[in-house]
Amino acid sequence: MATIATKTAAKAENNKLMHLWPKIRSNAAGVVLMKLLILFSLFLLSCSKQSHWAFDQVHSDKKEFRSTKLTYYSRDPVSGLDLELLRTEEHLNAYLNIHSIPIAPYKGDPKKALVTLEINGEKIQSIAYRLGGGQRFLLSEEIAETVIEALHNHQEVSIALIGYRTLFQPEDFSAKFQKLVHPFPFENPFKLPL
Repeated sequence: MATIATKTAAKAENNKLMHLWPKIRSNAAGVVLMKLLILFSLFLLSCSKQSHWAFDQVHSDKKEFRSTKLTYYSRDPVSGLDLELLRTEEHLNAYLNIHSIPIAPYKGDPKKALVTLEINGEKIQSIAYRLGGGQRFLLSEEIAETVIEALHNHQEVSIALIGYRTLFQPEDFSAKFQKLVHPFPFENPFKLPL
């Protein structure tokens, strides 16, 4: 009985609000108030900060096929660079990826590309291994360590290849890097019979 009374009261309250809606809509102040409410809601949604760093993990029963990956996705697909840290059982490799026109070989060597880093105003030039297609580059171990250390120390790192450049933000790098190095163990619950 109480439930029916509650539903009836709620329905009556809803009807009162529905009768007010045409008055609010026709009132200039009501229209302005509704527009401000909508704009405020959109503002709150747009203020949510999304990290550039994305973590991914490949699970396998065999250690040699397991990997974790931490990628910084550039917001500029035309002239930006993505930084990808890929960890396997034996290695931690750092790659630069571009999504536009391939980069020409450095000094005619199809396996080389010139990379320029800038950390705290200090410029460092190095040669990266240019993979087939000219859109993916393996950074040397020394340069990879320099980039990782700078990001751990909350320093911005600018990396440039000819025609491409990205300023890498350290925002939540350290926390995500820890996940890369010490991934959550995952056991596949689905086992197929042999």
